[in-house]
Amino acid sequence: MFDINEFVSKPKSLLIAPAGYGKTHTIAECLKYTEGTQLVLTHTHAGVASLKEKIKKSGITSNKFHIETIDSFAQKYVNAFYCKNDIPPQEDNEKYFPFIIKQATRIIKIKPIKDIINATYTGLFVDEYQDCAKTQHCFIIALADILPVHLLGDPLQGIFYFSEELIDWETDLNEFANAHFKLTEPWRWKNANQQLGSSLKEIRRKLENNENIDLSLYSSTIKLLQINEDDISKPRTIYNKAIWSLLKEKNVLIIHPETHLNARKKFVINFNGSFRLLEAIDHKDFYKIAKEFDRLESCENIYNKLITILKGRQVIRNKSKKRVNTLLTGLGYYFKDDKNIPNPRKEPLKSIIKNLKQLEITFDSLLLSKTLRSISKLKDVKFYRKELFFDLCKALEQAEYQKISVYEAMKNIRNVKRRMGRKIEGKCIGTTLLTKGLEFDTVAILNAHKFNCPKNLYVALTRASKKLIIFTTNKILSPYKVPRRPDTT
Repeated sequence: MFDINEFVSKPKSLLIAPAGYGKTHTIAECLKYTEGTQLVLTHTHAGVASLKEKIKKSGITSNKFHIETIDSFAQKYVNAFYCKNDIPPQEDNEKYFPFIIKQATRIIKIKPIKDIINATYTGLFVDEYQDCAKTQHCFIIALADILPVHLLGDPLQGIFYFSEELIDWETDLNEFANAHFKLTEPWRWKNANQQLGSSLKEIRRKLENNENIDLSLYSSTIKLLQINEDDISKPRTIYNKAIWSLLKEKNVLIIHPETHLNARKKFVINFNGSFRLLEAIDHKDFYKIAKEFDRLESCENIYNKLITILKGRQVIRNKSKKRVNTLLTGLGYYFKDDKNIPNPRKEPLKSIIKNLKQLEITFDSLLLSKTLRSISKLKDVKFYRKELFFDLCKALEQAEYQKISVYEAMKNIRNVKRRMGRKIEGKCIGTTLLTKGLEFDTVAILNAHKFNCPKNLYVALTRASKKLIIFTTNKILSPYKVPRRPDTT
């Protein structure tokens, strides 16, 4: 039996927690056994939001904990105390965050900074430790010289691939060997679908032993659909109809095996924007589109410029190509002669056109944001990258209020999300990298035969609490090829 009091009483302790075995609940329970404010660090903004929600549900008061990502915590100290101007641009992930972590490690070893940390927090919990890169591990070890440190993770969920090496679970954690604990009960499925939990426990054992997974053995708990890959975009095929049927679910996550954003954008377009596209917190398009709007210095042809940018980033499209009175085909025409606007769309279109004409006379970021938000409400317009679009609107507003560039405003907005977390729910499509640590009632895994890494497959399988659906060309999965480093988009 896991002894929480013993775990938190050690100056350095390590807990192995398989997916769904109550790790987040354990962190909340640990907070009841500690004094002062505990610093809780994890890797993703989704993880931050999930931890906050579950800890608050446990009745823990906010003064007992502070949660953010490792990167954002390090970033604060570098922004406050690093004086040189050689920090790489934030959109260059492979250089920016390793640089930030290395500099933060140096900064927190300075005596006055150590005193600040020691006065602010009384202990540190680090979640998802299997995803720590070597530099992040050095940062945490430096914090361990200031605070008691308790690590939580699972070697079978180590799916992040950095330009640098991840920690080695066997050799890098020797300092924690004398305080080693493990969770053994699959709580996620206890009251939701206990049979599914048992199946996933057995599949975990097979993945750890590099055994093939015969999905037909789990037909009573996992829904298996053998498909033709290309049928997903063909109407009225079994694969296509099965995806459409998922819209009946209240809370559903679709996991795509391909990590590049283009595959998910294509999916969202194929299904008419019905699923929310999950994007990486630092996807380059957020910064690129901000810079493109910073270059809107000339007010001439504002309509054409807006459409070129939004279409270029695949943010917006017509819902129906047959209709004339829509944004992309009709608004440009009515822009030239608004007397021809048909009812009942006259008033909203007239207001948008009036704003666009005003923007051609005097450029105004607030008016531009207001116009874009009005466009988003038009019936015949579909947005396929809603987070990108609405963060752009916020950046335009913040740029005007704070008298900064849209690019700087976008960086601020993304950094706030990194610290505060982003709640993910509803009907979503993402990857294992973007959804690790999350839980959905229903999960559908696309083209499961394409998973070439047991860790990624395990993370995908364990996101579902009630219903798991697997689409594959082969009922026997063998995900043991050496994975290439994925695109984290």
